[in-house]
Amino acid sequence: MTVVLRRRALVAALLAALALAGTTGANAAIVTSHDDQGRTITFDVRAATVDTEWYASVLRAAAHGNEISNVTITIVPEPQIPAFCGGEEAAACYRRTAPATIFVPAGKSRLLETILLHEYGHHLDTFWHVSGVPELNGTPAWWAARGMASLLADHQVAFDYSLGWSHSISEVFAEDYAYIHTHIRYVITWLSPPDAALQSAMFAELGTPAEPLPFAPEVPLVINRRGTLAPLDRFSVPFGLLGPGRRVTFAATISKANRKGVRARAQLVCNSKVVATRVFRKGQAKRTLDIPNLGPATCDVRLVSAVSTSLAYSLRLSLAVEGA
Repeated sequence: MTVVLRRRALVAALLAALALAGTTGANAAIVTSHDDQGRTITFDVRAATVDTEWYASVLRAAAHGNEISNVTITIVPEPQIPAFCGGEEAAACYRRTAPATIFVPAGKSRLLETILLHEYGHHLDTFWHVSGVPELNGTPAWWAARGMASLLADHQVAFDYSLGWSHSISEVFAEDYAYIHTHIRYVITWLSPPDAALQSAMFAELGTPAEPLPFAPEVPLVINRRGTLAPLDRFSVPFGLLGPGRRVTFAATISKANRKGVRARAQLVCNSKVVATRVFRKGQAKRTLDIPNLGPATCDVRLVSAVSTSLAYSLRLSLAVEGA
């Protein structure tokens, strides 16, 4: 994800300002590291027990140049990502406006490795230019090797999000950049991942990494959210399942358990079909969905209010590859 969706930009800016105000002082720390050429890598740490050297090792092992010293990697607790990134669907985000900032959740996993590299791809994109082509446009060798001019002429891609997230040129470049380092989790489903020729072209242009990526465990992606459901409203968290054998575990707690009747529903929806539903009746404060053998699919989990009063909620969504 790049900056924010326009319709949420103002709200996101206000929430981010509040989040920043609440994490300054004793709860924040500026930490610096260096790449193999001595370039400074800057972290703004706003979460507890963060291994900043692991993040630095990921970036150190990625193709990069002097631009690495022109961005701050802000590390926050995962539940704060929507406040900084302007949407519940965001796993992380990049802000181009000075000072350039990458917002990523605290942790250590193969998925987080890929997410960090995707966002760094956005940053790198701002420092490379394709002659005669509007920004953002990746790099010259990537633009040519990917055949972006033809895809643009055929209306398969756009410079904005008018054709959808996965058809944005900047997102295709960021996914390609991450993939040539990790060779996992390619979410542009309509386009094949970079092949050996494209990878070679990109590394020839950007520089071949001198060291492997650091170890990262294969752990479930966990998303935690809490808030208030307005009367008869709903809240959803969208996500994608990139392959088969995915397990989705969704646990939600809804307030006012003493209220009679059905006050809310928890649902898992994939490819526009309801996969599972749990109803919150009197005496039921928490419900859980645990569904194996899913994917590939485009999904979301939902909390749907059935009453004309506000309801407080908390949820925990876990996405795992079975057998990993």
